[in-house]
Amino acid sequence: MDADVLIVGAGPAGSAAAMQLARNGHRVILVDRAKFPRDKPCGDYCDPGAVHAIEQLGCLPDALAAGAVAIPGMRIVAQDGTELSPSFPNGRGLLLPRVRLDYVLLQRAASAGAEIVDGFRVNEVAAGADGVEIRDSRDRRLKASLLIAADGMRSVTARRLGLYSEVTSGRFTVGAYFEVPDTMARGELHLGPGLYCGVARFGRGRANVCMALPRERLKGRSPEQAFSDALPSLPVLADDLAGARRISAFRSSGPVGFRTSRAASNRVLLAGDAAMQIDPMTGQGICFALRSGILAAETAANGLTTQNLSRQGLGAYARRRAVEFGRKVTVARMLQSLALRPAVTPSLVRRLVARPELASQLLGVTGDVLAPNSVLHPHYLWDLFVGHAPRA
Repeated sequence: MDADVLIVGAGPAGSAAAMQLARNGHRVILVDRAKFPRDKPCGDYCDPGAVHAIEQLGCLPDALAAGAVAIPGMRIVAQDGTELSPSFPNGRGLLLPRVRLDYVLLQRAASAGAEIVDGFRVNEVAAGADGVEIRDSRDRRLKASLLIAADGMRSVTARRLGLYSEVTSGRFTVGAYFEVPDTMARGELHLGPGLYCGVARFGRGRANVCMALPRERLKGRSPEQAFSDALPSLPVLADDLAGARRISAFRSSGPVGFRTSRAASNRVLLAGDAAMQIDPMTGQGICFALRSGILAAETAANGLTTQNLSRQGLGAYARRRAVEFGRKVTVARMLQSLALRPAVTPSLVRRLVARPELASQLLGVTGDVLAPNSVLHPHYLWDLFVGHAPRA
C-alpha cells in the first residue's frame, strides 16, 4: 500500500480531510489534477459557519494573513431595488479569493504530514477486496486502504465508481473581477427574474462579481456577452458597476444546482461537491465542503481503526451527513423557490426590512450558525408570510 488513505481533489473538502487524517497519524496522499496555487470560479465567500470550520482546522491566522477580510452581514437587493442589510447573529463572514484559500488549506495539509501530488489527473479507479487503486493518464498508480473522492461537481472518481448522479437542472455561473470605486468590504446578493448575482467586495476598490444564469441565456453567447445581456436585469448592480473596470477574464462553470450522490461505498467516501452539490445562492458551499471533509476524515479514521471499510461499516458517514445537511438543504431550496420571483420577492424583503429579527434569524441559518429548524418552525413562517403569529 502507498498510503492508508488516498484523497482525490485538493479543494476545501479534500484538504480538510487530509489535514485531519494526517494529524491523527494516518498516511495520506492527496492528489489533484491542477498545479497549485490555482484559481477556481467561485463567489469567494466564506459564511460564518465556514469561518468556524477554518478556525477549528487551525487555518484562520493563515487565511487572514493571505488577505481575508471580515464582513458583519450581507446586503440583499430585491428585483424592485428594495434593499436589506442584516447582520449575522453570530460570528462574521470572510471574503477571500479561492486561489488563496485553497492554497492556505493545502499548505496546512502538507504541514500536517499529507503527501501532495499535483498534476495527477485520475483516469481509472478500481475498488477491490484488498484496497483502492487510482491511475492517471501517464499510467502512474497509487493504492490505499480507503479512498476519499473530493474532486468536485463533475467528479471523475465518483463517475468511474458508478456513484455519481447528474444535475437535472441548474444555472451556469459567469463572473469576473472588477476594479470598483466603492472601497467598503461587504458581501452582496442581487436578485433578478430567474437569475441572481453575488458580489464579494474585498475593499480597496476590488470586487468579484459572479452571476448565476439560466442555461438558455448562454446559448450562442460568450460568457462576456451573457453577463452584459443579463446585467440590465439587475438595475442596482448595473448602476454600481457603471464606473467599474474589468481586471480579469470572465470565468464560467456549471451547471450548478441541487444534486446528491451515494456518499459511501466499499472502501470509498465522497466529500464536497462530489457527494452533494447545492445551488450557490445561499453561499453555503465552502462551509458544506469543509464540514463534509471533516466528517469523511472522522469516518475514515474509525473505519481504519476497526478494519471495517465496507459500505455498511462506513454507513455512519451518510447518516451524519443527513443530520448535518438535510434541513439546511431544505431551507436553501425553499429560499431559491421564493427569491427569484419578481411578483413575490420584493414583498418578502420589505417584510424582512420591517422585522429585522426575522432577517437576522434567516441569515443565521443560511450562514450556518443557527439551526435550520428555527426558520422552518410554523411561528417563524407565519411571521414571515402573514404577520405576527399568535402565541400560546
